[in-house]
Amino acid sequence: MLTAEAEKPNRRRKLIFPVLALIILLALVLFNALYLNKPSKRTRGDIVLEGPYKVIRVVDGDTFVIKMDGSETKVRLTGVDAPESVAPEYSGKENTQEGKKAAEYLQKLIDGKNIYLEYDLDNYDQYGRVLAYVYLSDQQTMVQKKLLEDGYAQVMTVPPNVKYSEEFTALQRQARENGKGLWK
Repeated sequence: MLTAEAEKPNRRRKLIFPVLALIILLALVLFNALYLNKPSKRTRGDIVLEGPYKVIRVVDGDTFVIKMDGSETKVRLTGVDAPESVAPEYSGKENTQEGKKAAEYLQKLIDGKNIYLEYDLDNYDQYGRVLAYVYLSDQQTMVQKKLLEDGYAQVMTVPPNVKYSEEFTALQRQARENGKGLWK
């Protein structure tokens, strides 16, 4: 029969395993919450992509909303501009049928899907929107290039974000020469 003094180490040993198991479980939950559920950065050559981010809704032909860091964030496509489709009357800008077509095209391309973001030098515009080059879930297809190739946007270069301006200009020229999209 063990004395009371001899039983203390046995009780401690019996408590150590459940306490260690609980600590390990909490550490795994914390690791998952902090690292595994966050968008990742992926490198493809000199391109760094962040994502995936889920597109919640398309605002117009060059702006949409994603879920980022737990809140809704507006993203403006860097390097392109689409005709207006939802400009308020007081803005003085005219909403056009071409703008509606561009918005519908972007909606078909990305609405409800996961996308990845690539940043240039400026990450935000004067309205607080994220400025980014946007890639489809294959991480190869850039949304801006698709819009330009198919004629649903025009080049809009705003320095210092000029990384793809020459390539974008060539794509726009081809779409215009081939009468694609809005260039019909």
